[in-house]
Amino acid sequence: MDERDRMLEKAQEVGRIISQLPEYAYLRAARREIDEDRDATELLNRLRDLQSTLMEAVGRGEQPSEAQEREFAELQEKVQTNTRYQALISSQANFEKLMERVDRAIGEGVRKGEESRIILPT
Repeated sequence: MDERDRMLEKAQEVGRIISQLPEYAYLRAARREIDEDRDATELLNRLRDLQSTLMEAVGRGEQPSEAQEREFAELQEKVQTNTRYQALISSQANFEKLMERVDRAIGEGVRKGEESRIILPT
């Protein structure tokens, strides 16, 4: 087994460990709850569609109407006050923090590897 194969094997091991952590479990549960909540899903889809419409209009140099802007603000407020959406955002933030720590640990390993005087066979 060469170094690349060993690295990929260790990366898979890290992935398996991550899949067992609470941060990942909470994220999966929050996504599942949003997916199963028809009202929340419709609300999010409507917000995304309206956002896309507004961005296209701005891209063409057009100013969105006051009604569109008001509807967007109302939808945004409804989404942000939805408890399932809040749980999703919170779990995503916690998972992202975990992944940032993993990324820093990998970076630290690379830095230490660069400083090492041991030459690994390629």
